[in-house]
Parts: sequence; C-alpha cells; structure tokens
Amino acid sequence: MLVSTVIIAIALVGSNETEPVYVLDHPGIAFGWLSEELNPPVEGTLTDEAGVIASGPNASGVDYHLYYWQEDLAPNTRKDEWLVERFRSIISPDLLPQILQGSPEWTEGSLASPFRDSGSLGLVPVMNFNIITDDGTLMGMGKTCAIFCNGYSILFYGIAPMSSDTDIRADLDRMISLMYQMEN
Repeated sequence: MLVSTVIIAIALVGSNETEPVYVLDHPGIAFGWLSEELNPPVEGTLTDEAGVIASGPNASGVDYHLYYWQEDLAPNTRKDEWLVERFRSIISPDLLPQILQGSPEWTEGSLASPFRDSGSLGLVPVMNFNIITDDGTLMGMGKTCAIFCNGYSILFYGIAPMSSDTDIRADLDRMISLMYQMEN
C-alpha cells in the first residue's frame, strides 16, 4: 500500500516543466498563465520589430494590453522612467487626464515559473495607477510593467473598473511571476 501511495504522489507531482499557455515569438517570452480576460489574446500585428496583443472585448470592462518594440536602450537608461514615459505615451489620450500614477517599484519576474533559473525576466519595474474623475471619484484601477529582454522593450498593462470582480493588480502580478524568456 505504501509503495502505490508513493508512486501516485510522484505521478501527481510530475514535471515542473509545463508547456506555456501562450508564446510571443518576438520578443521571445512565454506565459505560464493568462488571466481569463486575456485568454486567448487578440493579436495585432506581430513582427520582429514591434507588436501588440490585447484582451478581447468583455462585459466586465477589464482591459489588458501588451506592446513590444525591438530597441537597444542606452546603458544609462532608467528603466523605471522608461516605464512612466512609455505608459503615458501609450494610454488613450482621453483617459490620460484621469490617470493618477503611483511611483514605480521593482518586482522579480518569473518568480513562480519553473524556468526562473534558465529564463528569468529579471527585475521588472511595475507601477500602480488609478482612474479618477475631476471630482475625485475612483472609477478604476490598474497596473503596468516594463520588461527588457532579448533586445526588446515590453510594456504590459491592465485596467479594471471599480465594479469589476477581477483583482487586476494581483492578476498582472501572477502573469509576471509565471512569464519567462524562451531559449534562443
């Protein structure tokens, strides 16, 4: 009885190296998990120079976008400043006046990925933000991050209305922790 229990336990543990749920060939990153709203993503034009994916239209108002560009940043580029500037250049101009940004912080990418040793994203600047009206009413919240790997700069963000059941910040954190670089 003990032997069969051990065999079953080993079978349940299995290999940590699972197939990704989504891969972006350029910039060479894989997702170990995607939020329901982003699974499957709507792919824009994906080339080796630039691309965009987004969440499909949904009734909850949750919105994810990932942009990437092939670019070599100068060695002295402040990546947290890049995140702030690029986010402000990407977000809808209609929404921009309502965005109240927090200060960028840093998190470890790929932390929960089985490939964290061989394909870690490294340190990732992240920034929370809120969407407020002129009278100070909180309408929504979001989070954005920047990833720099394989000669690419990636901006990934999610926004959710306050009425949503989705914890957009926790979901984006989970996706970052399960993302990793593909082998070249």
